[in-house]
Formats: sequence, structure tokens, C-alpha cells
Amino acid sequence: MNALSLGSIDSTSEDELVWLLRHKTRRRIILAIGDAGKISATTLRDMLKISTGSLYYNLRQLKDFVRQDEDRNYTLTEEGERVYKVLKEGGVLSLDLLRPKPPGRFTKLVTSMFFPIWLFSPLYESIGLRIITSSLSIMVSILLLIYTRTSPLILHIYESSTNIFEIVAKYLGNLVIMYLLLTFISILISGRLFHQKGVGKTMDSIKSVALSSLNEELKFFFSLIIAILPVMLYPGLLALDKFFNLHLLPEPGKPGYYQIRDLYMIIAQSISLPFLIALTAYGRRLSGTAAAIVVLLVYFISHVVSQLLMMSF
Repeated sequence: MNALSLGSIDSTSEDELVWLLRHKTRRRIILAIGDAGKISATTLRDMLKISTGSLYYNLRQLKDFVRQDEDRNYTLTEEGERVYKVLKEGGVLSLDLLRPKPPGRFTKLVTSMFFPIWLFSPLYESIGLRIITSSLSIMVSILLLIYTRTSPLILHIYESSTNIFEIVAKYLGNLVIMYLLLTFISILISGRLFHQKGVGKTMDSIKSVALSSLNEELKFFFSLIIAILPVMLYPGLLALDKFFNLHLLPEPGKPGYYQIRDLYMIIAQSISLPFLIALTAYGRRLSGTAAAIVVLLVYFISHVVSQLLMMSF
């Protein structure tokens, strides 16, 4: 793609366009849709030989270039048509582009474990699945927190009062805090906020990452409830220890209590991080690297808050 071709695509910044189209799968999606005129998701997935999760993730990244018609077939927007012509005329189309070497099984396994996009594509597409899984996650989380008399703050779990309503309020409040942190940091990390001048263009840049519609934000919020569920592994271990008297954790004040408690906490947080990264990448249209930076910053903030609370007691 040369500078002249990029300049003809005026609603997307050059940096963002280069970032979007340097990914081979996204270029192949635009070329496949452009060649077909319109195409279903199933046909597109089979043609490109990629997973459903990968397809929907990349389609979300290309939402300014791709749209669905009334029959849920995918077509190109006017912007997408321009990009399609650039790809065709610029000589980007090649055998390597059409038939890339498929990733090995080990690569697929590692990617699925540490970047589980496959979890959030069905959640975003199915309102029923989203409501059921998020409701179950809320029920499990609240029951564990009430039974163990603990409450969350960002990605840490703390001892709490015995007041059930206070525990529930802290849990729900923490979901809002996590949503705000992930949203605000995603907007900053994306860099799109600083590329435009003027209030109108700034708002358009923000909407390209978040706050584009109430429906999209609700999808992100309900998916966040599921992504943060692994943090509840820590109160889950406390519940097992309390119910079965397993002595998984020494009594407070005894040798090794803080070390073992922190170890359990780190394990729970570590399991949750890949899910949060995948959700942030999928829901906020970020690259995997940018999403990882966002989530690690949230984890860092959680750790700083934890240390400040420990110093205050």
C-alpha cells in the first residue's frame, strides 16, 4: 500500500489503518468479502480455515470496513470498498495471502490457553448465553464471598464484615470499578485519543475503542463478570478449607499464613489474566499486545492499592 492509496481512505487514521491491515487474516477477510460481494460467516470461516473465535474477533476489528445485511451476510462498507481496491491494485494479493501456512497444533493450543478469544465470540453473539453464564457467575461469586466473609477490590480479595448486603454491594461495586479501569486505560493505550483534534473527532476516536453504543457496553460488562470469575478461586479454596477442614491455609498470625495466602491469590489472579486480556482485545478492538498492557496496568493498580491498604492497618 502506498501513501497515495492510504490518503484516499479518510475516516481512519493512517496509523490505525496500517495496524489493522498489517494482520494477514484481516486482509484476507476484506479480500474474500470483496471478491464474493456478500458472504455468510460460516462460508467465510471455512474459506479462510480459521476458528469461529478468530473470525469474529477480526470482524470486530474491521467494523468500520465490514457490515452485515438483513440476512446476516457480510458485505463491505464504502470504506471497506476503498481498502479492497487498494489491496487489489497495490499487488498485495498473493498465493501466500490466499493460502497461508496453517499454525501447528502446539501453537493453536498455546494461543487458546493464553488468549482465549474463543470464549467471548459466542458470548458477544448470543444474548441468552451471555445472560445465563453471567448470572451463574454472579451467583457463584456472591455465595463464595458471603460464605468466606471476603470481598473483592479490583483483582485482590480481602477479609470483609459479616454484613451480607455490604459484601454484595462491594462485589457489584468492584465490577463497576473494573469496567471503568479497563475502559479508561484501553482508550489511553489505544493512542487514538491523541491522533485527532477537535471535540467531535476526539469522541469518534473514543467510540472506536469504547462507548460506541449501550448494547456494546452491556456486552462488555456482562462478559467482564465471566472473565473475572477465576479470581474467585481464592475464596473457593477458603470455602473448601472451611467446609471440609482441609487446613489448606494456616490460621492468621501463624508461620506461613501470609506467604500461602499470597500464593493462592497470585494463582487465582494469573488464571484470570488471560481471560481479561482476551476480553479487552475482543471488546475494545485492541491488539493482543495492547490488551495485555491494559490488563497488566490494572493488575499493577490492584497491587498498589493492596499495599497501601496493608500499610494503613
